[in-house]
Amino acid sequence: MTSSPEPRRYSDLSLKDLVCLCAGPRDDDAWEEFVFRVGRPIGLTIIRTSSLWGNASRCLVEDLVQETYCKLWERGCQLLLDFAIKHPDPEAILGYIRRTAANVTHDYFRRRGNQPVFPIDIDPEAGPNVHGSQERIAFEVLLSEIDEHLKHCLSEPDGERDWTIFWLYFRQGMSCKEIALLPTIGLGPKGVGAVIERLKRCLREQIVRSRSDSDDDRE
Repeated sequence: MTSSPEPRRYSDLSLKDLVCLCAGPRDDDAWEEFVFRVGRPIGLTIIRTSSLWGNASRCLVEDLVQETYCKLWERGCQLLLDFAIKHPDPEAILGYIRRTAANVTHDYFRRRGNQPVFPIDIDPEAGPNVHGSQERIAFEVLLSEIDEHLKHCLSEPDGERDWTIFWLYFRQGMSCKEIALLPTIGLGPKGVGAVIERLKRCLREQIVRSRSDSDDDRE
């Protein structure tokens, strides 16, 4: 008596093998597992990229998530499949998917003639309240320094989510309740507030430590 083959366990497959199955004949279970693994990274990337343009509404993020899936599946998923075969490391594949999500988001705003909230063009002659002015450049440098300290306060697996929460709160002025309503955040308003307070404490410690080290070096 021959035993029937065990059902395929999609959760055990590598991301590369999962992409290969999704690119083949229709396999709803493979597609469901793929969405389960990459949905959150895609959503967080879109939220982060949208915030650069001053818009991260729930409906917009959901629409751009779907547009990202459509982009990945163009021409039978051939571009993603080729990349996954050449670069089978899961982090490399996730990087490709995140980059696709970011490009989809940038393209969305550019098609509508939007301008990013913090453009990188530098105009020394600009006035103090104009993008590209000396004051704005100094502000951007400060944000960059804060971001460097912030990286030391983040830990896996929620580092990307916490980074997004921090900057949506302090850079975009969104409330804890508004952030909690965004897809992929997965926290209530109190949870979002707890993340912000934890990162604020950690940042203060990082900045104090950095200044102390600088003083020691000068001495």
